[in-house]
Amino acid sequence: MHVTVCDNYDEMSAAALREFTNGISEARVLGLATGSTPLLLYSMLAGEYKKGRLSLADKITFNLDEYYPASRSDTDSYWRYMQDNVFSRLDIRAQNINFPEASLSEEDAVTSYAKAYARSGPVDIQLLGIGCNGHIAFNEPGSQTDSCIRIVRLARDTMERNSTQRDRAITMGIKEIMDSRKIILLASGKEKAHALAYAIKGPVSSALPASFLRRHGNAFVFADASAATLL
Repeated sequence: MHVTVCDNYDEMSAAALREFTNGISEARVLGLATGSTPLLLYSMLAGEYKKGRLSLADKITFNLDEYYPASRSDTDSYWRYMQDNVFSRLDIRAQNINFPEASLSEEDAVTSYAKAYARSGPVDIQLLGIGCNGHIAFNEPGSQTDSCIRIVRLARDTMERNSTQRDRAITMGIKEIMDSRKIILLASGKEKAHALAYAIKGPVSSALPASFLRRHGNAFVFADASAATLL
């Protein structure tokens, strides 16, 4: 793991932006995350596009996860988050966006997303956040390295922190994440400090799935000072 600690959230986002765009011209497939942590990074990407310094028109995208079941018209869906913060602000072509179809049956939702990944994956540059319990995507504690795209049950802690009553999600597995050619993990805020310290310094274990990233040969961590207090 390559770990960069920045003074604050803004500096962390700018540093992550530089790594994300480093070599992006050679990247074909981008893996995108949701949540509050990458919001400024996405805004910075939109700014680069608006200034004519960045284009993602030739990129294919995959999102890590979506609540299940969910409709794309649901205001709390990750599709809405992506539409508002990313897809509407960048030149990613609609036909190149791959997103879980969380309104389908469980079997069809998993099968359709797995087939899309099989056609276009693996991901070249994968953005990640880290949950307070160490989850990456919605791979909660107990997830194994061979886990693939699937429907999962969310931990109570995850539901509370996400302020949601939804208790299931469709997620990329640890395997798809680890198959990415480059991984960029963002961590911000003191509530992430324990999980981040364990991921970087603790045992590699399914008890904290983010720790598996230590086995990846090209993983970059960007943390603000609050998230790095236990490092």
